Amino acid sequence: MKHFIKILLGVAIIGGICYGLNTLRQQKAPAPEQEVIRPVRTIRLQGGSESFRRRYFGTVQGGRRAELSFRVSGTLRRIYVDKGASVKRGTLLATLDPRDFNTSISQAQSALSQAQAQHKNALADFTRYENLYKQRVIAKAQYDQYKTQVEVTKSAVDSAKANLQSARDALRDTELRAPFDGVIADRMAENYQDITAKQTIFSLQDLSSLEIVFNIPDNDVLLVPMPEVRGLLDLRTHAESFSINAKFEAIPDRVFPLTIKEIATQATAANTYPVTAAMPRQNDIRILPGMAVTVEVNFAGDDIAKADENSSYFVPTTAILNEGGANYVWRFAVGQVSRVPVTVGQIRNDGMVEIEGATLSGGDVIVTAGVYFLHEGQRVRLQEVQ
Repeated sequence: MKHFIKILLGVAIIGGICYGLNTLRQQKAPAPEQEVIRPVRTIRLQGGSESFRRRYFGTVQGGRRAELSFRVSGTLRRIYVDKGASVKRGTLLATLDPRDFNTSISQAQSALSQAQAQHKNALADFTRYENLYKQRVIAKAQYDQYKTQVEVTKSAVDSAKANLQSARDALRDTELRAPFDGVIADRMAENYQDITAKQTIFSLQDLSSLEIVFNIPDNDVLLVPMPEVRGLLDLRTHAESFSINAKFEAIPDRVFPLTIKEIATQATAANTYPVTAAMPRQNDIRILPGMAVTVEVNFAGDDIAKADENSSYFVPTTAILNEGGANYVWRFAVGQVSRVPVTVGQIRNDGMVEIEGATLSGGDVIVTAGVYFLHEGQRVRLQEVQ
């Protein structure tokens, strides 16, 4: 029995020694620490051509547009075309019920016949009394009376002719025809509907050329780099040097160049200025009015774009890292920082320092605090972007 107890005691001592050795080994080799992702404050560089780049949302419309309506009121008798139909100039689009207009023509013709008969009688009386006047049989006052009657009935005939022509024109106006080749973008009425004159029935657009309409905020108008801004007409002239393109969500791999056509000189209620840009027709892609489009505009002129590599920027003095007599800044991209060599220039009164760098460009995000606690490729997260 004593021998058995000694064996158990030895096993327990050996187990305790093994446990102690394992604990000591764990203390000597601690688990690797997880990387701490530091929060950093940053500033976005302003300057160069990139800082003049903007995106706007626009819509497509035809190069020529017309809201078509009848010149007269009436009942819509028949519509000959549907939405999306392609039409040629002169194509009959819709007609009004002509019965009332035919009645008006008959009444005008009757009035004209009556006026002509009265004028004929007045002319005959005048001719007879003119001879008597020449023979000094009647007084001049009586002669003038018949002469005036001729003039009055002549005016009545002219008026009746004008009324008849107007009635005939109104009958012709019961037919609505296309003023140019195009596509019926929309239809706003149905058969047998009573309509009024000037009420829009169709929206016709010429798609042989396309336009894109978008709005520029007033702040972006002031952003345009021009020596002398006298007005938005100057902006249109300067726009020849802009880079302006259209992109469609359904066609992500295509970019369509645009040219500025019109810039409004009156702001809308939202303090934006409508801009119209021309877009060449694409024969291989069906682009229709009303489609949404993203317009990318680089307001930088050619001179700014060429000088972009030599652009200078201003950052807080706390953004400068000095090591070994050289100056650097930390640029943030894709979740981490990289060191960029820079040349330091003048310091402004507000504490901002001018920097230049061959690889810097407008829009770069630069760390502005804690630059001596970072290392190349360190992962960080943005705390604030100015």
